[in-house]
Amino acid sequence: MAYDLKNVFYLDTSFDVAALTAANVETGITMDLSAYIDPVATNRSTGTGLAIYKVHFDYGFSSGNAPMPATEAGAARLGLVVGDLQFTSAASAVALDQQTLAASNQNLIGAQDFYPPNYAASSVYEGTVIEPSTEVPYIVVRDTINLVCGLGSNALVNAMNVSVRIECAQVKLSGAVLNQLLRTQTV
Repeated sequence: MAYDLKNVFYLDTSFDVAALTAANVETGITMDLSAYIDPVATNRSTGTGLAIYKVHFDYGFSSGNAPMPATEAGAARLGLVVGDLQFTSAASAVALDQQTLAASNQNLIGAQDFYPPNYAASSVYEGTVIEPSTEVPYIVVRDTINLVCGLGSNALVNAMNVSVRIECAQVKLSGAVLNQLLRTQTV
């Protein structure tokens, strides 16, 4: 499972959060990973999971080609979460359970906070909340992950394009490891 440039590939997705989206709203999109994962280890001793080594989040203005403008007032947390959260392949809003985008959630792969320049509590800038590492990757054995944008206590002023780039590799897993991961990645 070591980080090996020969085996690492990239996956990415993005979506737009509309201008004037209300505070405390979660918007997300589902990524289908079924082409990369085979959690069934029948008639053989191994299954296949997806090792996620690094997660890169980005917040951009509208088309994603420019940073958010100084007029932005809304803060957000982007998260990458394993499992079926009822999002679709197009951006949709779903009310999530508390702590879904918190480091205490075992299904949270990575998360990062965004605070605009004029945010009232700009001194609370957190940046990276949680991330996998090249030494200890997050192994996904479920066939969906979700890019989620959770807005803070202020509504967005501008349209925000959120995106993620994932550095990952397919890995073989023993039956015991696979079964443990399947149990822990149940939503």
